Parts: sequence; C-alpha cells; structure tokens
Amino acid sequence: MGAVQKLATVVIIGLVAMATVLVVYLADEPVRRDSETTEQEALALERGTSLYITYCLQCHGPSGYGAAGNDDPKRLGARLNQDRNALDFTEPTTIEFQSDDPVMQQRAEAYIRYSIIYGKPSDPRLPKTAMPAFGQDLNVEEINDLVYLVMYGDWDYVYNEVVLHTGHADAQARCDADPTDEEACAQAEDEEFGLYPTAPLVEEQEPEAGTPVSTPASGEAAAPASGEAEDGSQLLEAQDPFNWSQTEITVAPGDTIEVVNVGALDHDFTVDEFGINEVLPPAGEPVTVTIPADAAPGEYRFYCSVPGHAESGMVGTLIVEG
Repeated sequence: MGAVQKLATVVIIGLVAMATVLVVYLADEPVRRDSETTEQEALALERGTSLYITYCLQCHGPSGYGAAGNDDPKRLGARLNQDRNALDFTEPTTIEFQSDDPVMQQRAEAYIRYSIIYGKPSDPRLPKTAMPAFGQDLNVEEINDLVYLVMYGDWDYVYNEVVLHTGHADAQARCDADPTDEEACAQAEDEEFGLYPTAPLVEEQEPEAGTPVSTPASGEAAAPASGEAEDGSQLLEAQDPFNWSQTEITVAPGDTIEVVNVGALDHDFTVDEFGINEVLPPAGEPVTVTIPADAAPGEYRFYCSVPGHAESGMVGTLIVEG
C-alpha cells in the first residue's frame, strides 16, 4: 500500500507540474505573439526600404519629400513624408498616410496600394504619367511591404539607408572601374560611408504647336511674366506634377481668372466657399472662372481636388479685396 501511495503522489506532483508549465506557457502567449509581430513588422520595413531605394527613390527622394523637397534639380514624385505643419489634415480631400484613425488608415492603404499598382493617373492611354504603374513589376508581398513602409515607416531610417546605399554603390562602381583607386575601394568597404543621391535630370520635351508652356525656375514653380491673360484677366496655370504657377492671387468680386492646364495630368480648380470646381483638360484651352459678385472680402483656399494633388502641395490662396 505504501508503494501505491508513493506512486500516486509522484503522479499527482507530475500532473501539477505539467499544469503549472501549461498555465505559464498560455500566460506568456501574448508576449510571444507580440514579439513575433514586432519582428515581422521590422522585416517588412526593412524589405520596404530596399524596394523604395530600387523603385521610388529617383522620384520621391531619400526623405520622401518628392517635389516638395529642396533637391536641385527637383524631383517629380508626390510627397510621402507628410509634415503635419505643412498640410491641412482637416480638409476632407487630404489623406493622412501615417494616422492612428482606423478610418483614415483604410483610406490611406487603399490610396497608396492603388497608386503603386496602377500609377498616376491610372489611364494606360495617356502617353505621359506622373507615376508609372508597378503592378506588373512587384508581387503582392512586395506591394504590401511598400504600403506598410509609407504608412508606418520611419523616414529618418529610410534616409540613412538611402545615403549608405548610395555611397557604397558609388564607391564600388569607382573601385571596379579603377582598382588602383585606394580611396574609392576603402569607401566601398566602409560601412559608414554615404552620399546624398542627387535628383536625375529631366529631359526637356519640345511642346506641341499652340500649347501654352511655362518654365519653372530652379527650386520653385514659375509664374507667367505678367500673371495676366491676353485680355488682362488673371492667368493661373496648373503645372505637372503638382504645382500652380501662382500660389497667391488677388481679385475683386466679379473678376475673372483664366485657368489653364499646361501639363499632361488631370487637374481641376476648386474653391469650396464659392462652389467652384472647374475641370482642366490636359494641355487644354483656358477655362474662365468668375468670382461671385457677392463674394465677401477675405482669404480663400484654392486647390486641385484630384486625389493626392492637394496633399502634394497643389494649393494656393485666393485673396478677395473689397
């Protein structure tokens, strides 16, 4: 009987020990899941940064500022690194890429994913686009990584990785071309050697006969020499990729503005307070916009309501004087 009791005691102790281990394991499950999720997120950001360097860097720049950056020559891409002090996120047309709001996150994810897959604008009939479509070049996982990077990435990390990648690539190319170049070969081996990538030069295209053209000055969107149309009214140009020729226009009630799209992208001219939303055909004829005769003096926001354009800086101020 004593042996049986000892055996029963051992079995009971073993079961208690197993139950204790099981309880501890189940209690630690959320921690393990969080750790695994964090690891997967870090890998997604790492892969997304590598893809960004390959496919996006040329147009959007090392910090994601695109055409809103200070590169000379300017880059052509939209602004992905959004500055909360520079953009008005209270506007219904503004999409906040890095937001804590679940509704805004859904909008941002859909917009970013669609832009990557289909380009901008997403019309294959157009001979010129602001952003090429990458749906045929990237698989689903790669697109997911790029979307995740834009929505949750640290742009300081992206910038550092871009600078290091550019420096190593440049140094390695110089070392391969001249193996006796000790400085270049040493820089290729230096893990901390980096270079800021310059924006590529854009080849100028000859405009078609009769197409109005404006030439931006370095670092800014250019305005017409006089800012007036031939009939003396105000002249405003919508320029590619996301610029107005003037970001401040002063008018009086009843005045007219000639607005023309001189680029290849779709744009429009919108002033919410006056109910103005004029579609501007690419490289089309000027559209006459009349300021209401009863417009109250003040400052009003005009912008392009095509998704993504206002977010990229295509906004201005309309000043109505009494």
